[in-house]
Amino acid sequence: MDLTAVVTGATSGIGKEIARGLVRLGATVVLGARDEQRGAAAKEDIGGDVVVLPLDVADLASIRQFAATVAERFPTLHLLVNNAGTWYTDRKQSPDGHELTFATNVLGPYLLTDQLQGPLRAAGQARIVNVVSGIANDYDATDLQFDRRPYDGFQAYAQSKQALRMLTWGQARRLADTAVTANAAAPGFVRTGFNRNAKGFRAGLINLSVRLFASSPAKGADTPLWVATAPELRAVTGKYFSGRTEKDGGFHDEAAIADLERRCAELTRTTLMSDG
Repeated sequence: MDLTAVVTGATSGIGKEIARGLVRLGATVVLGARDEQRGAAAKEDIGGDVVVLPLDVADLASIRQFAATVAERFPTLHLLVNNAGTWYTDRKQSPDGHELTFATNVLGPYLLTDQLQGPLRAAGQARIVNVVSGIANDYDATDLQFDRRPYDGFQAYAQSKQALRMLTWGQARRLADTAVTANAAAPGFVRTGFNRNAKGFRAGLINLSVRLFASSPAKGADTPLWVATAPELRAVTGKYFSGRTEKDGGFHDEAAIADLERRCAELTRTTLMSDG
């Protein structure tokens, strides 16, 4: 496969298995890694044509530097997998002062996609795959960072994952006149380190459920990897997939999507991604 891909959150879990699957298909894979040692370990474990570059998806300056380096080294980019995600029990802030779950799960994918538009469009045909969740609700456009509401980490996560779906639909619409597609893929309930930043009763309950019911990271990577590479999805865009099946992803209010895009553009200090 003559393909260059960027995968975030790929030093462990689902992201690493997505990267492994792409390498097996012959792709050159760029891993964004916040921790240099974990990035090096992932590269060694995956093998093949893997490039590790520093990236903190919650840090706007880090995203810009990463994207600039990718664009310089890989003028054409065929695939962007926005996989990195997190949740926290307590409210934390990003280096830019944004609520950390929102910064990681929403602003990060928004800005990285924006900054890699050039290489993606230059590829001739390219795909954006946003790894979302079956958990998506509690969206409040007036309080995206829980400045007004009492902080609930899991609620913040659910809101962020709804927002990521909404951004996917917006990306698909704005790129409709190009050969770049944007789709959302849900991995299912997977055994990963996702819960490592949480504590308390809810985190304990999730950990117990993981031990009892969760699938492996490799199984969780299956649908995102399929959405990223399946020939039959070459021209499919603006869709939600779970278990390799297209389903109703919901949240298609165009005014709400446009409002979210505008807010993300303001918070990342970018010009709203142009149509076509």
